Amino acid sequence: MNVDVSIARCENYEPQAVKDALLAVLAPINGLDWVKPGMKIAVKANLMMHMKPEKAATVHPQVAAALCELLIERGARVVLGDSPGGPFSAAYLSSIYSTTGMREVLRTGATLNDDFSITDVSNPNAVAAKEFQVTNYLIKADAVVDLCKIKTHGLMAYTGACKNFFGAVPGMRKSEYHYRYSTHEQFANMLVDLCEWCKPRLSIGDAIIAMEGNGPSGGTPRRMGAILASFNPHALDLAAAHLMNLGVTDVPTLQAAFERGLIPEDVSGLHLYGDLASFVIPDFKLTPKHDVKLWGPKNPVLAKILTKLFASRPGIDLDRCVGCGECAAVCPAKAIRVVNRRARIDDAKCIRCFCCQEFCPKGVIRVHRTFTARLIDKLK
Repeated sequence: MNVDVSIARCENYEPQAVKDALLAVLAPINGLDWVKPGMKIAVKANLMMHMKPEKAATVHPQVAAALCELLIERGARVVLGDSPGGPFSAAYLSSIYSTTGMREVLRTGATLNDDFSITDVSNPNAVAAKEFQVTNYLIKADAVVDLCKIKTHGLMAYTGACKNFFGAVPGMRKSEYHYRYSTHEQFANMLVDLCEWCKPRLSIGDAIIAMEGNGPSGGTPRRMGAILASFNPHALDLAAAHLMNLGVTDVPTLQAAFERGLIPEDVSGLHLYGDLASFVIPDFKLTPKHDVKLWGPKNPVLAKILTKLFASRPGIDLDRCVGCGECAAVCPAKAIRVVNRRARIDDAKCIRCFCCQEFCPKGVIRVHRTFTARLIDKLK
């Protein structure tokens, strides 16, 4: 188990500052020594939706460009891509590349993925996702570099290097996965399965400007001033989550990775390069926590009662909703419809996957905790 994690300071997205910070974060772990001339490298960036870089929902284009430049300087052929929520098609991805600023990487000699073919994968050793589909540009590469954005997440509490590989699943198929893996534990194990199958050769986290609050798309940019790097995506996530005051038991993907022996129980077990503690933000705003599951599958009546009393669910700020219908389009349970230009959620159909919250372009859907759950917190 490789537990090396490097962190370096970077206060802004000025091109030279970013490149210098990448060199600084990679040097202690010899992060690019494995790159050989002629190697085809796929950079899997987090480009989750149509959002400009300053919103901090996607990897910043200057980080992507600096990374591509370093790889190309070593003789690699680089293609950058993602499959965000929406159609996995040339027209849709072209608009994503433009809005997120990713065309910046073209100046380095890298290309943007234009291969929209997919492959069905059998993964019998997986815990959850024993069969899935993967975008072919990742399969065709000699190595994959995981370039993630450090953010809060409505469903998983935190998103970074591991969750980034949900973008290996093509387009609209993601909704099917939310429906198939409908508990936090199942969904987290599916994400770890995908990440482990893709086997990133290196993971890099853009935390120069992170996202706090209603992440991963509707939160608030927050300066963290850091870039992280590791050969172990789960170790990077453990370190980055610590900067938000989150640990293994707070983040389902970290819990799943720990149970598989992929990371230690806490950051004290990591081999750290750089002063991790100096980057911790004590008042970092998180999404409301999901309540601990208090029941088992053997008592469905009790489960239903306790779910109603305690389970977090998406809530819509109707005063700010514009009725665009994006939430209804991505809802795997078809639990949302737009009435009088306002989105409405059918609680009886909702599976609490928080797809709507993740992809709401206006950030008006939040994780809502029940009155009972909030009352119990006050009594603790």
